[in-house]
Order: sequence, then structure tokens, then C-alpha cells
Amino acid sequence: AGTSVASAASATVTPALTCATGGTCDVGDTGPGGGKVFYVQAGGGTFTCGATLASTCKYLEVAPSGWNTGADPQKMWAVAAKQGSDIGDITNEDPANNNASGIGLGYKNSLAIVNQGNDTTTAAGAARAYGGGSKSDWYLPTTAELNLLCQWARNVAQSVTTRCTGGTLNFGTGALGGFSRVWPYWSSSEVVDPIGAWAQNFYGGSQGTPIKTATYYVRPVRAFG
Repeated sequence: AGTSVASAASATVTPALTCATGGTCDVGDTGPGGGKVFYVQAGGGTFTCGATLASTCKYLEVAPSGWNTGADPQKMWAVAAKQGSDIGDITNEDPANNNASGIGLGYKNSLAIVNQGNDTTTAAGAARAYGGGSKSDWYLPTTAELNLLCQWARNVAQSVTTRCTGGTLNFGTGALGGFSRVWPYWSSSEVVDPIGAWAQNFYGGSQGTPIKTATYYVRPVRAFG
């Protein structure tokens, strides 16, 4: 006996998974958190991620330009009482850690910053408070992650060991990034001197170590996959 017209019509077809729904992602895809995928681990590999680096991830996603209902906010790195205090759970960098070990580390760093007593008036606190896509794992990127984000925003080849340079800001795959040409963006990475932390200017790609009282831009990212 053949399949009836009625039963054939009622058969359901499962739609193919997209990046946002758990499928494979490419740079420029919309991620599960509603942002844009700006980094894919080469060769289908993974990097360590998560609150204790006990998980593995394949992708980095950046919050959309309007994540703060407008332009990226400018925040201090730490509240007044903590601006001269080193965070023991963050490995100090000198020079900037443009290395694979910094990919996926920003979540752990951001938790340590917030746990020190830094609230939403600070860079990491604001990034952690973001809940795009109903995700609760947004964070302030490390120097390595911020450097990759800068390369994506400037539409140049990504290399974690090469400082961001060349290209044109907010162009190509990062055309809708909306990153500022004026002030740098804070990272979640500390320097040896407890009064400073790393930041990156997206206009020229330079990395610097301003004091934690400075009010610089914030853009959350998240690792997944």
C-alpha cells in the first residue's frame, strides 16, 4: 500500500541548523547571542573557554553596535576603591599577550574583575550585565581577543600573534561593527602595575596601558561552540 496524500502532507521537515541555532558558523554570521561571529578557530579546532577554562569553544561573537541602545558606553576599568588594586586571578601581561592562550580567557578575567567589587559602572561589569540573545556569558575581551576583533573590524587577515594594523575601520565583514575612531576599547587584561590595564585603539590598532580611572569604550564578546 502507498503513502496516503494526507499522511504525506502532514510529514514535517526539520530545517537545517544555522549558526544562531547551533549549526556551523562562519565569520560574519549572526551568532546565538544576536551578535556577529568575528573569529573562528582554524582547522575546525577548539580553544579553552568558560568560567574556569574547563570548556572548549570554536567561535567568538561580538555584541552588535547598538547593544547599549546607542553608541558604545565609556566606562572606567575599576571603581575608585579598586583602581590601585591588582587582581590575583588575572595574569599580568607585559607586553600584551597577543597569543593563542588569550583566546577564550576573557570570561574568566571578567568574573575576577566583577568579583573584586567592580559593578556596572565599570567596563567588565557593564559587559557582564549584557544579556543579548538571553545569553548570560558575555564578557570583556582580553588583549588577544580585542586584537582579533580589531582585525575583523578593519577587514584584515586575522592573526592572534600580529598586532592589528592596515585595512579600513568598519569595512568588509566588520562593516556594521560601528567601532569608535576616537578613544580606545578596554580589555579585561591587567598590566604589571596595578593601576593600569590594557586597551586597544581601533582606529590605528595600537595597544596601550592607561590607568584604570580612564573612561574608555566597552564592547562585550562571548565564546561558544
